[in-house]
Amino acid sequence: KVLEGLKIGNECLNRMHQVMSIEEVERIIGETQDAVEYQRQIDELLAGSLTEEDEDAILEELNAITQEQLELPEVPSEPLPEKIPEVSPIKNRPKPELVAAS
Repeated sequence: KVLEGLKIGNECLNRMHQVMSIEEVERIIGETQDAVEYQRQIDELLAGSLTEEDEDAILEELNAITQEQLELPEVPSEPLPEKIPEVSPIKNRPKPELVAAS
């Protein structure tokens, strides 16, 4: 069974060699490496890895925002109205009686 397995494996490898050339394998590996590098760059962006310049710019913007004079509405001086009790729906409604059909 081991020899049969090796024989079948060799036949599969020979068929693969006929179908794929070394240049094609190299092209596929190159494309895969490019895709991995591209994904790594996307992961870095999503993870929030910022350069020192980016962080400085963000902190500058934060300081500018916090230093701005915001115009807030005036707080009313009247007291709040008394709480009015909520009207609740009737819960003790009589249940209809089921009558057997004759």
